Amino acid sequence: MELQFLMEGFVSLLNPQVIMWCLVGVTLGTLVGALPGLGPTAGVALLLPLCFSLDTLEALVLLMGIYQGTMYGGRMSSILVNVPGEASAVVTAFDGYPMTKKGKAGYALALSAIASFIGGMIGFMGLVFLTPLVADWALIFSSPEYFALILFALLATSGLGDQSLLKGLIAMGLGLLLSMVGMDAIQGSQRLTFGLLGLWDGIELVVVAVGIFGISEVLVNIESKGKRSGDGDSSDIARKIPFKELFPTIKQIISNGWSIVRGALTGFFVGTLPGAGATVATFLSYSTEKKLSKTPEQFGKGKDQGLSGPESANNASIGGALIPLFSMGIPGSGTGAILLGALIMLGLQPGPLMIEKSGDIIWATIAGLMLANVLLLILNTAFVPGFAWLIEVVKPYLAPLIAALCFIGVYMINYSYFEVGLMLLLGVLGYFLKKFHFPLAPIVLALVLGGMLETNYRQSLLLSHNDFSIFFTRPIALVFMLLTIFVLIFPIIKKVFKIEKKQNDLTY
Repeated sequence: MELQFLMEGFVSLLNPQVIMWCLVGVTLGTLVGALPGLGPTAGVALLLPLCFSLDTLEALVLLMGIYQGTMYGGRMSSILVNVPGEASAVVTAFDGYPMTKKGKAGYALALSAIASFIGGMIGFMGLVFLTPLVADWALIFSSPEYFALILFALLATSGLGDQSLLKGLIAMGLGLLLSMVGMDAIQGSQRLTFGLLGLWDGIELVVVAVGIFGISEVLVNIESKGKRSGDGDSSDIARKIPFKELFPTIKQIISNGWSIVRGALTGFFVGTLPGAGATVATFLSYSTEKKLSKTPEQFGKGKDQGLSGPESANNASIGGALIPLFSMGIPGSGTGAILLGALIMLGLQPGPLMIEKSGDIIWATIAGLMLANVLLLILNTAFVPGFAWLIEVVKPYLAPLIAALCFIGVYMINYSYFEVGLMLLLGVLGYFLKKFHFPLAPIVLALVLGGMLETNYRQSLLLSHNDFSIFFTRPIALVFMLLTIFVLIFPIIKKVFKIEKKQNDLTY
C-alpha cells in the first residue's frame, strides 16, 4: 500500500516547476553545506523565506532539497581542503583529506557521493514504511503522553552531544521564554509584550532562526575576516581531478558495500532519536567500521571504509529524523524544528493525522526527497569542479550575501521594520551565545515546541484536577518521563565515571 502511495507521489512530481524548485533546492543546499559555519539548520533558516511565494508542494520540495543538499555539500570542502562545511562532515575529513593528499580526490568525492546516495535511499525507504506505523501508534496519545514526549525531545536535544548540560538547558529556557511572548492560548491574555504592538502575535520562527543563525554568522564572519583555515584552494584541487576519477568501478563500490549498508542502518536509527542526528551517526559509524576492520591502523590515512560508512550514515539520518517529525509532529534537531515551523506555515499539521488529511502532499514530498537524492548524485560527481570554483568565488562575499538574505527574507514576511530590528537584536544574542559555546539548536526547538508543551501540560492538569501523578500513572507517559530523567542524570553519571577512571589511572 505504501509503495502505491509513493508511486502516486512521483506522479505529482511530473511538473516542470516542481522539478525546477527541487533542482534549485539541491544546488543552493550544496553550496551552503560546503561553506564552513552554516550547515543545514542555518541553510534552511536563511532560505525559508523563499517558500512564502510558492505553492505547498513546490515549497516543501525546495526545503527538502536544501536540507539534503547541505548534508551532501559539507563533504566537499572536508575532502578537498580539510575544512568541514558542517558538523557531520568532520568525520569525512578523517580519511577523505588523506585521500586527496594521495592524489585520489576525485575517487574520494565520487565514493562519498555514491555512499551518500545509497544511504539516503535506504533511509527514505525506512521513512516510507515506518511513518504510517508510527502515526497509527501515536493516535493513542493524549495530552499527558504528548507533554512527556515533548519534554523528553527538548531535554534530549539540550542534554546530549558535546555541549554542557547546563548550557543546553539555558538555551532551551531562552527558547521557551521566547515561545511565551504574545497571546496566552488558553486564557487569551497578553504575555511578555512590554506594551509593544509588534509582539502581540508572538515572535515569528523565521525572525528567531534567521537572527540567531544568519546574523550571528555574519558577525562571526566579519570577526574572523582575513583568517584562513584549511590547506589550499578547493577550486585549484578540483580542476586537477581527471574526469574519469569521478566514476568509481563497480568492483570499488561493491568492496565498500557492507560499510555503506551498516552506515545507512546506523544513520537511520540514530536519526530517529531526539538530540542525536547526523553528527552522532557519522562518529558512531566511523567507530564501528574501525572496530570491524582487519586493518584498523589504516583508518585516518585514506581508508575507503572510513569515508563510505560515515557518509552513508550522514544521509540515512535524514529519513530517520523525518519519521517523528511527520508522524508525531516532534522534531529531533534545530533543522527539524525549522521544518516543523515551515509545515505549519504552509497549512499542514504534523502529527498522526497528517498522512490521512494531507497524504497526497506528504507522499509527494517523500518522492521529492528521492528525486533530490538522484539530482544530488549527479551534481556531486559530474559538476564537482564547477561547485568547488563557485565556493571559492562566493567565500569573500559571504558576510554581505548572508546579511542581504537575512534582511530581505525577514522584511518580506510581514513587511515589518520592527521584525528586522528584532532579528538584529537576536543576531547579536546569537553571536555572544556562539562566543561562549552555547548550543543554538535548543533555542529554535524550544520556540517551536514551547506552545505545544505548555498547552498539553495545562490540559493534562485540567484533565486530572491538578494531580501531577497523571504523568507517572499512564504507561507511555511514564516511559518518556523516565527517559527524561535519564537524559538529565546521564551527563552527571558520565562525569563521575570519568573522575573515577582518572583517579584509578593515577593510582596505577
